[in-house]
Amino acid sequence: MAAEPPPPPPEPPAIPGCLIVQGSGTTLVFPSGQTEVIVGREDLPAGALPEIDLAPHGGEEGGVSRRHARIFAHGAQVLIEDLNSTNGTFVNRQRLLPGRPQPLNHGDSIRLGRIALLFHRRPGPT
Repeated sequence: MAAEPPPPPPEPPAIPGCLIVQGSGTTLVFPSGQTEVIVGREDLPAGALPEIDLAPHGGEEGGVSRRHARIFAHGAQVLIEDLNSTNGTFVNRQRLLPGRPQPLNHGDSIRLGRIALLFHRRPGPT
């Protein structure tokens, strides 16, 4: 009798939450099923295609880099990391050091260059 194959590994958790553009109130939803997104501004000639594009929200004028920050899920935690952006990434007014992930909590304010966002965490399973 043949042994049954092991079950497939569980899907990694998607990023539980969204970003809200302050000022306009626009909700930017993280792509379904992705555990990591790049936030920046699209620049087709340069080949920059971030998952969250801030160009329509004043990203270029607001000093957002093409690949400004990375937001990712690590277990139950959501983190943000500055990708050596020109104008900095700030969480609750504290500038992040490039390459040093910082945990995000529900209601945290994020500033990429001069673009202000809020992080809203969606409750996960308990």
